[in-house]
Amino acid sequence: GTAVIHTDDATTKLSDRVRRRCFNCCTTETSTWRRSTLSPGKVLCNKCGLFERTHSRPRPE
Repeated sequence: GTAVIHTDDATTKLSDRVRRRCFNCCTTETSTWRRSTLSPGKVLCNKCGLFERTHSRPRPE
């Protein structure tokens, strides 16, 4: 089978085998992917991205 790779790097090109993963909570399912401002170049899920934007700190576990 083909293994799917998950990356939290915003610059990585997505493909059939490469999917996004939240840098903060590691989820791979979200309505919208957001770029982190606290960790430039990293990808956040919608919830973590909104929390970071609002509170200027990572969303707690």
